[in-house]
Amino acid sequence: MHRTFSTHGVRWLRSLSVEFRPSRSLPNRAFFLPLRSCGIISAYPYWRRQFSKQSDTSASLDADDEHPESAEILQDLRARHHYHHDKDAGKLHEVYVLEPDFKWGRNRFRAVTSQHRLDEACALVESIESWKVAGRSIESVRRMDRKTFFGKGKIEELNERFKEMKNSSSPFDSVLIDVAQLNNWQHTQLEDIWDVKVYDRFGVVLQIFKERAKTAEAKIQVELAELPYIRSRLVHRGSFDQQRGGTHTIGGSGETILEKQRRILFEREIRLKKKLYAIKKQREHVRHDRQKRHVPTVAVVGYTNAGKTTLIKALTDEAKMQPEDKLFATLDVTAHPGKLPSGMTVLFIDTVGFVSDLPPDLVESFSATLEDISDSDLVVHVRDVSHPECDAQLDDVMTVLEKQLSIKAPLMETMIEAQNKIDLCNDKNFQVRSGVLSDRRTKISAVNKTGLSELRAMVEKGIIASTGRQVKKLVFPPDGPQLSWLYHETTVQDTSADEDGNIVATVVMDEAARKKYQAKFGKID
Repeated sequence: MHRTFSTHGVRWLRSLSVEFRPSRSLPNRAFFLPLRSCGIISAYPYWRRQFSKQSDTSASLDADDEHPESAEILQDLRARHHYHHDKDAGKLHEVYVLEPDFKWGRNRFRAVTSQHRLDEACALVESIESWKVAGRSIESVRRMDRKTFFGKGKIEELNERFKEMKNSSSPFDSVLIDVAQLNNWQHTQLEDIWDVKVYDRFGVVLQIFKERAKTAEAKIQVELAELPYIRSRLVHRGSFDQQRGGTHTIGGSGETILEKQRRILFEREIRLKKKLYAIKKQREHVRHDRQKRHVPTVAVVGYTNAGKTTLIKALTDEAKMQPEDKLFATLDVTAHPGKLPSGMTVLFIDTVGFVSDLPPDLVESFSATLEDISDSDLVVHVRDVSHPECDAQLDDVMTVLEKQLSIKAPLMETMIEAQNKIDLCNDKNFQVRSGVLSDRRTKISAVNKTGLSELRAMVEKGIIASTGRQVKKLVFPPDGPQLSWLYHETTVQDTSADEDGNIVATVVMDEAARKKYQAKFGKID
């Protein structure tokens, strides 16, 4: 028999009334199961009805609609799991980086060596403002402990090392264990044992994203990834499980502190998803406008810091683009017009970079942004072939594209591979494992603009094939309106005159333009 809940709980549920259209980013039934512990199992159908409604896309994206008490609790929860908040501004945080070297289990089959993973983890830390690596080491792990991650002997060894460091000139205030995500027990136990903040890769990447996010869209998506991470860290201990009196019900005086924190996180997530849905609708309108104008799009993807932005700047000569040599410099997807050899205009889409062990929650929260990849006409994968773990980075990118983003097979099969940073390779005849056939990969240097002509030609060939465009030669009188129409509706590659004085125009046109031309000027031979 279902437990009942108070009238306060009913009013709270109704106050969270939101209008959504079902999408893959919305919670499924499993999302609501934790509400069982709060005694609101019977509310599930109500929520499903609410999520089936259409969104009010006029919702303000900037309004801070949190209750002051809720806002204070949210700020406290964020501060508990991240250093970057007001009172820590300007403070230097020194991090000890631990790289596990697994000897048993599935993790021992990693393609990337422990040393290179350690280098990348340190680079992630150093890319955060006011963060510094205080120490680093690779630690053997025979079996991962469910509660403390490391075994008892390794914990004691690390305790001695950390005590010596704290008493020396190399103190630190946090530890990064370079795994995708620690479980709740591991995180809590290690913080208690070492008396410092403990991070996993998810936490550090979130920290970088929080620092880099500038637009409203990026900030919403980062916070959506952060909320489940914070929720997973909530534990029943100490005052967290003390009720403020009354019965064990939702709302009012019977709500425990832990239940209140969960509720506030849930409410915040609902509001953010409503805002993100409005943004998704706006992006759909933008993509629809592009499609109406028949402007092809090329999504540029790759591992973080592979040179995507630098390449787009080289292809488009856009002065406003300022590439930065740091991880996750780009969090907002942007479109940049460029010309192909035929004169055809395309839009190059700059996307968020990937990294190994990218948490699924982070990818899911950026789904609205990354949909531009799925909707593109062609994908260009930029690779840093000077990197010693180039092949492992290839696997990471392909995993995200195929498994996490579910990019359709036709896009994957026509993908072009730009092997970048050849200027940094000592061996100019180097060979790397490739994800595409030889006729769809080329060696380039985006900085020196080496190989860009070949890449442009490759992109043009791919666009013509993927969009159904054709190269046609049209002959018409010089005093007719055809040439002006063609310049407006198609890409005119070349014009000349034949023996009779007629104009011969070589054009690239899609099916829609071909039908328009035939309706207006007659059949094309």
